[in-house]
Amino acid sequence: MTNTYLETMVRLACEIADAHGASLFWVDGSVLRPYIIYNLPEEYVAGIGLVRVGNQCCGRAVELKRPWIVTDMLQDPLFAEGRDGAKNSLIRAAFSVPVLEGDTAIASLACHYTAPHTPSALDIERNQHFARIIAISTKGRGPIFSEKPVFAWPSDNSGLQAAAPVNLGERLGGSVPS
Repeated sequence: MTNTYLETMVRLACEIADAHGASLFWVDGSVLRPYIIYNLPEEYVAGIGLVRVGNQCCGRAVELKRPWIVTDMLQDPLFAEGRDGAKNSLIRAAFSVPVLEGDTAIASLACHYTAPHTPSALDIERNQHFARIIAISTKGRGPIFSEKPVFAWPSDNSGLQAAAPVNLGERLGGSVPS
């Protein structure tokens, strides 16, 4: 299993849900750590800060072990801790599904939008399937942690408009195969 495989899964979840970007965060005790960040500005990732289990979109999905929707990050009181991410970037909405290994939430998979948005039931169900494939694919690897997340960007910009990263020199990974 390579990062490229996980990047592809996150990219596909994003594109099929007609989202601007997507993320995969791994559970590390009481916090979630960003692992794969697809087409999201670094200002957003830095602005949401430390994501705790039970807070923000991904943390709530992990704690409750069910999908969580934030239709407008600037208005939702339950997204208050991450509001700087929305204020400092173009991201305004997200939905997250837990990645479950048995009864344990090991990660979250989220899609992000540039305007207030409510995902369809099909988008949520589809991402639950992607989350299950991620869980199966990473089974036995244990938690995946890295000092910095892998930032992945569309390879040709023909569909999504990638936000420029703050520091291209620190961008890890590379382009996602088409």
